[in-house]
This record gives sequence, structure tokens and C-alpha cells, in this order.
Amino acid sequence: MSSTENAFVWRTAGLGAVAAVVLAPLAAALVAIVYRFPVPMAEDYARGFGGAGDAALGSVFYLILGGALVLAILGGIGGFVTARFAQLNARRAQFRTLAVSAGISLLAASALAVLEFFIGAW
Repeated sequence: MSSTENAFVWRTAGLGAVAAVVLAPLAAALVAIVYRFPVPMAEDYARGFGGAGDAALGSVFYLILGGALVLAILGGIGGFVTARFAQLNARRAQFRTLAVSAGISLLAASALAVLEFFIGAW
């Protein structure tokens, strides 16, 4: 792997890591609109358009508790893989990396929304 290709892959992996973390509040808001999202230290779930803001703020709490590290690692892996398949096409790699990072953020928010079915009420 040449140094240009190596720098391209790492830059794209960094983009994936940052994008996954930054898109997490938006993903939480979308999950709240479509289904529900658990807001920390609240009695009920955030639901609908009215709860989207609460869900976004609640996701920041989860990011602080360690979710940012998990999302950054998964987003970085996604960016690394998409860069390897993009073959030095920066535009294609960026688009695919942002799409993969958004998907990772949505999956993480959805996992939090249905977590009580696996571990019980929390």
C-alpha cells in the first residue's frame, strides 16, 4: 500500500469515526419519531416529534457514558472498509463512509430503543 493510499484510508476511517458520533443525536431523534427512545433519568420514553429533542439530548448522555468510543470504533472500521473498496475515489469513499456511519448510528439508537426486551425494564 502506497503512502498516498495509506493516508487516504486513514483519513476516511477518521471521517467514519467522527461522523458516527456526530450523527448519533440525529439518529436518536429519528428513532424517537418512528418508535421510541429511552431518555436517561426520565420516567418514560421519548416518542414522536415532541420527544425528538429529548431523545437527541438523551443520546448525548449515552455518548458521554462510553457510547462515543463504541460508535467511533465502529465508524472507523466502516470508513476503513469503504475506503479499501473505493479504490482512491475520494467522492465515492466519503459518500459511502457517511452512509455507513449513519447506518451504524441508527443501529445503535435502535438497539437502545429495544434493549429492555433483552435485559428487562431499566
